[in-house]
Amino acid sequence: MRLSVFIADTLSTQLVIDLQKIYGNYLPATSLTTEAITEQLNDSTSRLFLTMFNERHIGGVKVQITGTTATLSQLQIRDLTRRRGVGKNLLTQVEKQLKAEGVAQVEYALTEVDESALLAIQAFLVNSDYQVNDGIAIKAI
Repeated sequence: MRLSVFIADTLSTQLVIDLQKIYGNYLPATSLTTEAITEQLNDSTSRLFLTMFNERHIGGVKVQITGTTATLSQLQIRDLTRRRGVGKNLLTQVEKQLKAEGVAQVEYALTEVDESALLAIQAFLVNSDYQVNDGIAIKAI
């Protein structure tokens, strides 16, 4: 499977459709309108990393950088493509790019995760070398 990871910076009809599929059960519909997505892409305080396969966006994670710490949020992979290494690849590529930019630590607040998915995302992050303490997963990169 050939996956590509990149920072979303251009709005397209396909991007809107795919983000609605990725985040449909995670974010409110008002966050997935063309206007809301455009606003997020233009937000200079955060970046949306996406992973693609066969010209379709199948996963994403939002990243905000403060100093040498990056805070991840909204990590989601489309239901149909989970448990195939897509999330691991996305996380690895994001960490590699952040490290090249001088980021030393990555955090993910587990308080944003729905309780039904909490154990799975926590296990995923621990398997990806994150340390979980007080609801925050942290990794030095």
